[in-house]
Amino acid sequence: MPEERRKLEAKIEKLLKELTVAQQCSLSEISSFGYTLSFVRSTAEGKLAVVQLENGAITIDDEGEIDHHPHIKIRH
Repeated sequence: MPEERRKLEAKIEKLLKELTVAQQCSLSEISSFGYTLSFVRSTAEGKLAVVQLENGAITIDDEGEIDHHPHIKIRH
């Protein structure tokens, strides 16, 4: 278990480095509700942080704007 946790923490650290300061601030605000950063997707508009809680997902754009109803599909 400790090794799996270290791998997960390393993955999240790597993803956090890809975020803008605005995205990091927004993520900090919503992480208190249990949301965790899953991945960062590059789009024509910039990087999009995809954050999940259980089966739900929200996104955070480059400017830190949170979309609670994004039009994305997440594979499980």
